[in-house]
Amino acid sequence: MPHRILVVDDEEPIRSLLQAHLEGVGYRVVTAADGVEGIRVFQQKKPHLVIIDFLLPRKNGFAVAEAIRKSGERAGTPLLMMSGVFKNPKTAVEARDKYQVLEFLSKPLDLNQLTTLVAKGLVNIPEDDDVPDDPPPPPTPDPIEEAVREAAPVARGTLEPVAARVRESVPEQGTAAARPPPRGLSYFPSDKPSRPPPRPASVAAGGPVRDGVYQARPFPVLAESGDIEVLPVALLLSTIRYDQSTGMLDMTDTGGTHRRIYIVGGNPTFMQSNAEGENVGALLLRRGRITEPDFERCLRYMKDKGRTLQQSVLELRLVSESDLATAYKLLAGQLLPLALGMSSGSYRWRETDAFVGRVPEGKFEPVTTLFEGIKRHVHPPTILKFFKGREDVPLMRTLEFDRLMPFFRRSFSASNVASEVDGASTYRTITRAHNADAAQVVPQLFALVTSGMAVLPEVDAENAMAVAVNVAAAEAAGMLALDEVSGIELSFEDETGDAAQRDDKKAREIVARYYDEVRGQNFFEIFGVGPKASDEEIKARYFELAKTWHIDAFTGQNLGPEQAKLEAIFQRITEAYETITDRVRRDEYLTYLDRRARGLPTDMNEIRRTEQLFEQALAMIRRSDFVGAQPVLEEAIRKNPDPPYLAALGWVIYNLDPDSQVNVTESVKLLRKAIHEQENLGAAYQYLGQIAYRRNALPEAKKWWERCLEWEPNNPEATRGLRNMVQRGEIPSASTSASGQRSLLTKHPGRK
Repeated sequence: MPHRILVVDDEEPIRSLLQAHLEGVGYRVVTAADGVEGIRVFQQKKPHLVIIDFLLPRKNGFAVAEAIRKSGERAGTPLLMMSGVFKNPKTAVEARDKYQVLEFLSKPLDLNQLTTLVAKGLVNIPEDDDVPDDPPPPPTPDPIEEAVREAAPVARGTLEPVAARVRESVPEQGTAAARPPPRGLSYFPSDKPSRPPPRPASVAAGGPVRDGVYQARPFPVLAESGDIEVLPVALLLSTIRYDQSTGMLDMTDTGGTHRRIYIVGGNPTFMQSNAEGENVGALLLRRGRITEPDFERCLRYMKDKGRTLQQSVLELRLVSESDLATAYKLLAGQLLPLALGMSSGSYRWRETDAFVGRVPEGKFEPVTTLFEGIKRHVHPPTILKFFKGREDVPLMRTLEFDRLMPFFRRSFSASNVASEVDGASTYRTITRAHNADAAQVVPQLFALVTSGMAVLPEVDAENAMAVAVNVAAAEAAGMLALDEVSGIELSFEDETGDAAQRDDKKAREIVARYYDEVRGQNFFEIFGVGPKASDEEIKARYFELAKTWHIDAFTGQNLGPEQAKLEAIFQRITEAYETITDRVRRDEYLTYLDRRARGLPTDMNEIRRTEQLFEQALAMIRRSDFVGAQPVLEEAIRKNPDPPYLAALGWVIYNLDPDSQVNVTESVKLLRKAIHEQENLGAAYQYLGQIAYRRNALPEAKKWWERCLEWEPNNPEATRGLRNMVQRGEIPSASTSASGQRSLLTKHPGRK
C-alpha cells in the first residue's frame, strides 16, 4: 500500500490543496484541523510522514511535534512544518534542533519543493498494510451529572438547577484540553472568522497539575491578529514575554489612535503613538527642553515642509540628535504603561527583527511595566468584561507564580491577595472578602491572570462540583444582599404574597427608581464627584456602583421588564467612567456641559466640524489669504459662535482693508465681543495690539499686548511686538500717551 501522509492545518483550503496534490502523486492522505485532532489521527492512522502547520488552535505545531516525538515506536516519524506567520529563522532552527523537523516551510508553499521533501523523507521508510479505523470511543459521562449524583441528598436539590446552567458551558465529550474556551472569553481572529478559536491565555491549556500548581504553558500561541477586547494588551505582552519573541505589536483603538510596540526577546524596547500629547515634541515641551512657541513653530514647519516631527526638531536645531534619542527612550518608558489601558480595538503581531538597530532601544523591565500599567491605567470595565462568565471558577497557580512574585509585591504592596490563589478561591469569593478594598484587589486579580501567575481552568469532571457549589453560594449571597442595595427600605401593600415574589417586586422597584434617577444626572453627578476629581477617586466610586448595579447583585431575582433597565443603568455607569477618566473625552464632555448650560449647540460632531473649519481658516490667515478665510470663519460661527472664532473673524475683516474705518469699527466690535465672552482669550488682545500698532496708537498697542501676556505668557506676537517697541524706543511716556492721537480703539476698550 502507498505511504500514508497526515496533513494538520486549520485552514480547509490548504488541507484540500495538499491532499489533492499528494494524492495526485500517489500517496494516501489523511487530514486534521487542529493540534488535538492531529495527535489523535496520528495515533489512529499511524502515518509515515506528517506535515504540520505551526499556528494551530488548541495545540500548536511544536506541541504536536513533541507528542509525536514521545509516541514510542513511531517517535521517529519524519516531520515537515510550515507557517505563513512565523518566518523568523530562530523558529525554524528550534523546529529542526529540538523536534528534528526535516524542513520549516514558508507559506505560500512551493508544491514542487514539497514533493521533493516528502519523497526524501520517505526514502528509507517501507510501505505497509493499511490501518483500519479505530472503533469509536465510548461516550464520556457528563461530569456535572456525575458530580451532582455523588452529592449528598440534602444538597442535591440545591445543586441540580445550578448544575444545569454550569453544564451548558461544558462540551459533551473530550478532555479539558479539547474544549473551547468558556463563554465570554472565546477568541476568533478578525482575519479568519471561520477559524476554530485558540485558547485564551487566561484558560489552562490542559496540562498536568502537581501539588495544586498548573505545570504546563499558561498561554496560547499568539494569533497574528485579533480583538483587544477579547485579548487585552496585558495578555498580549505577557504571551510575547513568555515566548521571548521579537517583533512589532500594532494596536489601533476604535477612535483611530494607533500605537506600535517594538519587542526584542520578549522585552519592550521602544514605542510609537499618534495620540495627542504622546510624541517626542510634547515630551520635550513638558520637560522644558523647548518652549511653547518653538513647539508651535515646529508643528507649522512639519505641515509646511512635509517633514516628520523628528526631522523638524533637528532641522530647526531645537535639540541635538543625542537629546532626541534620550527623549525617545524616556517617551517610550512613559507610553508603555499607558498602552495597557487600551480597552477596545484590534491588534496585529508581526514576528520580525528588521527594526533592530533602526529605532532607539530603551531598557524596560517587562513585568514591572506590566504590573504598573495595570495598576494605573487598566480601567475597571475592562477587568469586569475579562472575568465575565468566569467569576466562580477556582483560580490556580502556575510555575510563573513564584518567579514573578517579587515584581508583583513591589507593584501591589497594599491589600496583596496573591496568597489567596489556592486552587479553591474564585474571583467572586476574593472580591467579596475584600469588599472595602475592591479598587486595589480587582486589578491584582487581573494582573495575576494576565501575567500567567494564575490560570482559570476549564470546567471539567475534576472541578465541576466546586464550580456548581460556588455558583449556588453566589446566588444565595446575592439574595441575602438584596436588602443592602442602595440602602432603600420599601413597604408593600400586599403582605400576603410569597416571600420570593415580594423580593422580586422590591428589586424591580429599586431598579426602576434608580433608572429614573441616573437618566437625569450628568456623568460627574452619577459618581458624586466634581470635574477636578482624581482618577483614583473616580475608580473607587466606580467599584461601589458596580457592586450595587451589576447584574450579579440581583442574582436569583426575577426582574422581568426591569432587567433591561438594570442593564441600561450599568451601561450608563460604565460610559460615565470611561468618559471622565479619559483626558480627551473628559475635556470634550466638560465642553458639552458648559455649552449646554449656556444654551449653545452641543452636537459634538457639529462642534468638531466647526473646529476643522477654524483650523482651515487659521491656515489661510497664516498664508495671508484673508479673502478665503472670511467665508470659512463665517460658516464656523453660524454653526458655533465661539469667542476664538469671533476674534479670528475680527482680525480677518481688519486685514481685508486696513485703511477702511468701517472695517476697523467692525473688527474692534467683534474683538470686544470675543473678550466679553471669554476674558482670558489672549489672541483677541494680540489682534487689538496689532491693530493699534499699525494705526500708530502706541500706548494702546502696549496695553493690549501686556494684557495678552497676562493671559498667555508665551504669545509670540505680543512678545515680539513689545520687544520691538523697546528696541526702537517707541514705548511712550505718560505725557506722550495723553497728547497722542486718539485711536478708534479707545472707544472700544476691552474688559478691565
